[in-house]
Amino acid sequence: MMDYSKLTDKDINKLVAFALGCKEVVPDIFMSDERRYEFEKPKNKSGNKFFFDPCNNVADAWPIIVGHKLSLINADNEWLCVPDDTAVDGTTGDDVQMIYSGDGHVHANPLRAAMVVFLTLQESANVEDNPA
Repeated sequence: MMDYSKLTDKDINKLVAFALGCKEVVPDIFMSDERRYEFEKPKNKSGNKFFFDPCNNVADAWPIIVGHKLSLINADNEWLCVPDDTAVDGTTGDDVQMIYSGDGHVHANPLRAAMVVFLTLQESANVEDNPA
């Protein structure tokens, strides 16, 4: 499995776009049948309608989170994201104690945690489809 902690948000955003079936047509521009994806932050206030940032923009992340039934759980200053059918037991608050199994991920940014879990699920599916 890839160590996503070493990647920037932009790197993860690109991997998410690729996992969604996009193809890189020129550096930093991906295309799918439905839309164009760009990864450089807009320099003007009007923005860029093609900018794709699921690590930081809930509008980009939410369809992935809901579509893949990912759950986000607050644990003090961090967030735990787990896929569907993952056991989570414990308490949160002052005495944070959380036990989970499976492909969960913890990060201060809940959207990034969710994108890492999404990518981990894609990796697992690829391994199952193409065993070594």
